[in-house]
This record gives sequence, structure tokens and C-alpha cells, in this order.
Amino acid sequence: MKLYIGGVYQGQEELARTENPGGEFYPDFHEIIRRVVLIEDREPREFARQFCQEHPNAIVISNEVGAGVVPMEASDRAFREAVGRALCSIAQEAERVTRCVCGIGVRIK
Repeated sequence: MKLYIGGVYQGQEELARTENPGGEFYPDFHEIIRRVVLIEDREPREFARQFCQEHPNAIVISNEVGAGVVPMEASDRAFREAVGRALCSIAQEAERVTRCVCGIGVRIK
């Protein structure tokens, strides 16, 4: 499993697809977490552990949503926290984690 993270429009999906042609891609993973955790009411770390077991060759691509101003809405804060918790679990299991800034990947694991 590989994880690519970065701010909105920082090029993480393009970088992931360039480095892993033909891979099993999961772009916009933060939105998958939103659905699973906030709508289906599942625990983020448990969801991430199960995802890792079911998709060991996945290439997960996600926006960083935890930086900046803390949202006023409780649901927005819950989303942000859920993404952080889930991605921590995925990063722990991943063989490689890359942060993308301005289209340039920086390997952090």
C-alpha cells in the first residue's frame, strides 16, 4: 500500500499515477472517509484497518484537511478528525507515504 497526501490541487493524484502506472487507485480518499465515517457512522481507525486488509496493494490519494483554521461547524471538525485518524492508520500500514507540494513528492516514509 502507498499513501499520497497533499493540499487541494497540489498534484498528489498526478504524481501517484505517474509513479504507479496501472495501480489500484483510490483518489479523493478523504471523501470516502466522509461517507463511511460520518454517514455510515463507522469508527475511522477501524475502517482504515479493514481497508488495509482488504486492499493491500491500494494506492490511496487524499487531501490534507487538518491544517488551517479550525472549522466552526461540529460536523466539519468531526470530518477533519476522522480523516486524520484514518490516514494515520493507513500511513502506519503503508510501505510508502509521499507528501506532495506543488507537484513535487517528498517521501516521508
